[in-house]
Amino acid sequence: MGWIAGQLAAMRGDDFPAAVIALITLTLVVVSGWAVLVGLLASVPGLRGFAVALTPRLLRGVVFAGVAGALTVPGAHADDRGIDGLQVPDRPLVAEASPAAEVGRTVVVRPGDSLWTITRAHMGSGDSPATIARESERWHEANRDVIGDDPDLIHPGQRLSAPSEDRS
Repeated sequence: MGWIAGQLAAMRGDDFPAAVIALITLTLVVVSGWAVLVGLLASVPGLRGFAVALTPRLLRGVVFAGVAGALTVPGAHADDRGIDGLQVPDRPLVAEASPAAEVGRTVVVRPGDSLWTITRAHMGSGDSPATIARESERWHEANRDVIGDDPDLIHPGQRLSAPSEDRS
């Protein structure tokens, strides 16, 4: 009862917006309690008559129309915002993984590529993971000036040169 007393006290105060919010809150609490009571009564076969008696015909029609309208009317158009108000891009940031575009012995990194997938595509499909790992290290060494110290961090648009054929 302390919470209800607080809401009633807010309705008597000088702050009009707080009084309106308190009135709406109390109304919603009462309507929610009534809806739960009617729902419980309607779920028990012997007490369905009480549920119908507690729900006037006009109110049942209004509730039905409100629910049907809410389900059939599309939501209002809002700005296309992502999490925390950030704009969602018009296109996906990562495309389907596709082999990097090769121009001679130069490879242009595409979205979704990794040094591993580039190396595997360059070598062919019959090589073992250990062989691909060694060759990936060679790709990293040959392109350290482009990639940097972290071989796992490559960016779309970077041009990587294939390492020399000499595997010594």
